[in-house]
Amino acid sequence: MDPDPPLPPARGSSPLPIPPGGTGSAAHAHDWASTPLGPMASWPQPLKSAAAIALGSNIPMFVCWGSDLLVIHNDSYGEILGDRRPALGEPIRKVWHDHWDVIQGYTERVLSGETVYLDEAPRTLRRQGREETARLTACYNPIYDEQGKPVGIFGAVTSVSEDERTEQRLRESEERFRLIADSAPVLMWVTQLDRRRSFVNRAYVDFLGITYEEAVDFDWRTIIHPDDAARILAESIAGEASLKTFALIGRFRGGDGEWHWIRSVSQPRWGPGGEHIGFIGAAHDITESKLAEQRLREMNETLERRVEERTADLRAALERLRDEVGERERAEEALRQAQKMEAVGRLTGGIAHDFNNLLTPVIGGLEILAAGVEEPRLKRLAEAALESGRRGAKLTGQLLTFSRIQRIRIAPVAVNQVIDNLRHILKHTIGSDIAVRTELNSASVHALCDENQLENAILNLAINARDAMQGGGTLTIATDVVREEGGPDLDPGDYVCITVADTGTGMPPEVASRATEPFFSTKPFGKGTGLGLAQVYGIARQSGGIVRIQSREGEGTKVSMLLPHVEPAAAGQGDEGQAEGAAGEMPAAARARIMVIDDDADVRFFLTELLEAEGHEVDAFARPEAALDGLNGSAPDLALIDFAMPGMNGAQLARELRRRRPDLPIAFVTGYAESEQLEGALGADVPVLRKPFGIDEIVSLVASALEKAGAD
Repeated sequence: MDPDPPLPPARGSSPLPIPPGGTGSAAHAHDWASTPLGPMASWPQPLKSAAAIALGSNIPMFVCWGSDLLVIHNDSYGEILGDRRPALGEPIRKVWHDHWDVIQGYTERVLSGETVYLDEAPRTLRRQGREETARLTACYNPIYDEQGKPVGIFGAVTSVSEDERTEQRLRESEERFRLIADSAPVLMWVTQLDRRRSFVNRAYVDFLGITYEEAVDFDWRTIIHPDDAARILAESIAGEASLKTFALIGRFRGGDGEWHWIRSVSQPRWGPGGEHIGFIGAAHDITESKLAEQRLREMNETLERRVEERTADLRAALERLRDEVGERERAEEALRQAQKMEAVGRLTGGIAHDFNNLLTPVIGGLEILAAGVEEPRLKRLAEAALESGRRGAKLTGQLLTFSRIQRIRIAPVAVNQVIDNLRHILKHTIGSDIAVRTELNSASVHALCDENQLENAILNLAINARDAMQGGGTLTIATDVVREEGGPDLDPGDYVCITVADTGTGMPPEVASRATEPFFSTKPFGKGTGLGLAQVYGIARQSGGIVRIQSREGEGTKVSMLLPHVEPAAAGQGDEGQAEGAAGEMPAAARARIMVIDDDADVRFFLTELLEAEGHEVDAFARPEAALDGLNGSAPDLALIDFAMPGMNGAQLARELRRRRPDLPIAFVTGYAESEQLEGALGADVPVLRKPFGIDEIVSLVASALEKAGAD
């Protein structure tokens, strides 16, 4: 075990965050209130930070602050000053008055933002009345205020003298420097004017994979990548000639034989008389960031290429439509519109898939939080967040409806009855300043469609009509049976025509022609999603029908939705549709071993946590191939499969699972799927739970699937 760390010094004696092990006793005891700097507590934050570093170190360090460069130093630096003390709170020009003609030039360079490094600069030291010449190796760095302006100097010094004690201190200081440099994770070196290195650290040696003696004389030009060599050599020569700090970035072959991206920064070293004596440098390996940058660039290029390919595909499709249809203008426009809506529908379906994956753990998690929180305010917040999640789920449902891939329940629907049931909702939704009239076919009119989708379509059309009649008006809903001869967008036969008409502002032809496009809206920002008419269009097309719009500016709008007509007798026959997920109350499922296959990590985690909380044992897999491998080592009672996965989709996985385990119950839990593919894999009665779902829905689905498997 590691030894106990030393206790930090008491904070009550100083407002600075001094770490343990420093040599700042003299500075702590100084009466700073009597100096122009004032009490430590009133010092600006940059000064506090710099002073804390200096006073917390046993290496000779000092800080000069303000226009007079008032001195703050630790005890180690005080030993170098000797009889020049007291120096705390004094201007540096006074402390080093006999060397000020040289030191002044260094301070001016630092206050202009430059780092100055001095190697063995001669200085006269006074100790106990005796003078001796010492050579100081020092590094001066600028201190910046909050606006980024240099306002002070931070210095670290090693004293070198001919007396034995100073030489000992030098050796100790050099040893400390080597220890610090060797522990640094970056490559460090010091060079002379002839470019020979006088020092390299451990990271430098390890990178090359050779001895220290070999590393000091190593020729870096031999390991530069051929593609970077000319550039790096030119930039190196120019940087050295500028006598300023310069950086190089390139690829170098390390001792491991691999190419590494290295970024080095070199700055000039200056002698005691201000002469240039070489460079000091540091470098670090930026290979990971370069690889990440390359991957990002490749991803962007791939995305751009895919966008270009998709654009080219759409353009080619439109060109083919123009070439194939030339005789009838109405047929050409209908085909072009259908192709465009199909392409955008696929796109919106993909977007809805991603949102459904995101919303699944959000809604489920919020349901758990809302049920488990007792504090009223937190419960309200959780319920509000849950409601927002459900609204998001409704929006993705609209997208899926438009894309015509959502699994729906097609059955004969009594259209007039649906409209009668909506009267109360319409009364409160439309408002009292708009009159609602109905002109319903006297016969019992039945259309082949999804009843819930039909209700949504009528409500969407009514809300659009309301928004077009801000000053009041009349909303008319009518039904009739019409005969259609057929065309490019509709098969011949009898159709139920459901018409929603208003007396509002109407639309110009260019707006009416785009009204069913997703996200196209003439409403103010924030007043609509642009999916209302697009959803109605999707509902009609899913049922084998069509939507037609008649509108004139100032005269109102009439939207007609044509749905396949069926005889009333068909309404009494058995349901052909299959309800999705689990509807109604289901008994609690017996504990079972359940296989979950979903490429979304959050969905897998949510399903695993939820099913395990219900007492089930869960084997979760991110890839279909891993699930097939895992099948050999386990005997699951049920498989829950996502559809859209890389490599192998859910329908393909289901076929393979059935081939290997014919009696294994399978259910799809997905946010995007072609119904034909799902039913083609396991039959029309395959259980499907659409993402996002609530806790009760998944629990009920599992119970139903396991109960059915037990009955079989």
